[in-house]
Amino acid sequence: MKKKQLVALLMSAFMAAGTLAGCGSEPSAEETLKQETSKDVTSKEVDASKTDVSQEKESEDVASTGETESEFTLPLTEKKETLTMFLPADSGFFQVYSDYNEGPFFQKLEEITNVHIEFETPVSAEESFNLMIASGELPDIIGSPYLYPDGYDAAIDDGYYLDLTPYLDTCLSNYNKIRTSNVKFATDTLTDTGRAAAVWALYTEPQGPWAGYQIRQDWLDELGLEMPTTFDELEEVLIAFRDKKGAYAPLALHSNGNDLYGMLSAGFGAYDAYMNVDGTVVCGFITEEWREYLKLMNRWYSEGLIDPDFMTRSNWQVDQELVTTGASGVWWAMYTMPATYEATDENMVIQAMPSPKLNEDDQLHIRLQDNYDYVGVAISAKSEKAELAMRWLDFFYTEAGSLFANYGTEGDTFNYDAEGNIVFTDKIMNNPDGLSVTQAMKTHLLVPNKIPSYYDWTRELAIIPEKDVAFYDVWGAEDFKDDYILPVALSYTSEEASERASLAADIDTYFREATSQFIIGVLDINGADWDTYVSTIEGMNVDRVVEITQQALDRYLAR
Repeated sequence: MKKKQLVALLMSAFMAAGTLAGCGSEPSAEETLKQETSKDVTSKEVDASKTDVSQEKESEDVASTGETESEFTLPLTEKKETLTMFLPADSGFFQVYSDYNEGPFFQKLEEITNVHIEFETPVSAEESFNLMIASGELPDIIGSPYLYPDGYDAAIDDGYYLDLTPYLDTCLSNYNKIRTSNVKFATDTLTDTGRAAAVWALYTEPQGPWAGYQIRQDWLDELGLEMPTTFDELEEVLIAFRDKKGAYAPLALHSNGNDLYGMLSAGFGAYDAYMNVDGTVVCGFITEEWREYLKLMNRWYSEGLIDPDFMTRSNWQVDQELVTTGASGVWWAMYTMPATYEATDENMVIQAMPSPKLNEDDQLHIRLQDNYDYVGVAISAKSEKAELAMRWLDFFYTEAGSLFANYGTEGDTFNYDAEGNIVFTDKIMNNPDGLSVTQAMKTHLLVPNKIPSYYDWTRELAIIPEKDVAFYDVWGAEDFKDDYILPVALSYTSEEASERASLAADIDTYFREATSQFIIGVLDINGADWDTYVSTIEGMNVDRVVEITQQALDRYLAR
């Protein structure tokens, strides 16, 4: 199966000069990587004309950062050095190996860089992290840095995380070229005080909504129904699924009476969270818009149109049994799931369903956010090898390092076809050792969402049917925006975080219980129970939670 080649921007972004002044003086350059010391890692350039990425996409998402050949020293050290790293386990990887160093990717990486990584892989990440901080004995590189309870600025001020800001143009120059090429990257990768507390994964292009509502297209076709786009149309479909297909749970909901990212209630302009409405924080679950949504869910529940057992369901994807047994016809799940469902029934055809609207021409503002960056690592302020650690991380933001991290080695895990597209070899697609494609990717390539890199998430499309790849276009269409969702890079001071968590926890428990009770009719959504619900939440100091969140949002917007 063909895989679209790394976008030309990925390659050109590394061509800005990136010297390592102040970070060591080993011999030159990328030429080292292209010769025997590279251990077959390829850094082949790509003609921009061979990519499918439009000029508009280039200018909007990942701008080019220069035209001068990048310099990078490999190996990173003449004498083998060891760095220590706290890195939680990846479940897929550890189904195959018991240590990251057993994997072929990390073995080859060690050969290329001459740096051995001694991994500390905790069973319980949060507990182990807290014990590590309390002991004061920190590894050189710290995974899951968000676990520091008082925030990134406090982690620097308290002497745990190294302030990386002075090194952005030297030891982290390739990372910084990418980081500053995009306004969102530049904003999200700094603290409220403008410091770099971690090195973050940066995406070669934003990943749109990778989950949303799915529907039995074969049932629609059989019943002569069109794809629903409004709540009225969806109701008609659910009635047909109930009456003519015998669906026990025509619409599958999660225990929150919605879905994980509020894509069902989006048509009403609210969801069960704190929202960013044009720069103003709003408590979504006490608005009249949320009440109107609950009124509809209450009516649909009473008419048998939603899963009667929704309160016992996960807040993640739908229980697979609801789909594979024909109990449900509409549900929320990742775009990777339809192939799994369809494999259980040769007649099943699943399509993406857009979030329903009240009116056909409405603009929605709530959905799964676009991903630009995800995972980060910090460097210990006490590390005696901090500069080496930074240069090791910076390798993944060079042209060759990113290619190696994303696709491995040419002739081993990938090849280029005649059109210049990257094609995974059978080592990935039909692994001779019996590994699944996902397991092969995690063991022969840099395991994603653990160690940051310039990450090409589109590599996963190599194993997704073309029909299902198109789900992105449905859920991320122009009339489905994510601007009501608070930024993922929002941060709080230690005092704010403590106070907010204390207040929000009690509020969350109460409003989620009440939400279920409104839907099933224990509480009257049409009467005085709603007023009592709102006044109770207001009495729990929700205004203070909103105020604290607003302060954090204001700081974020001022970065």
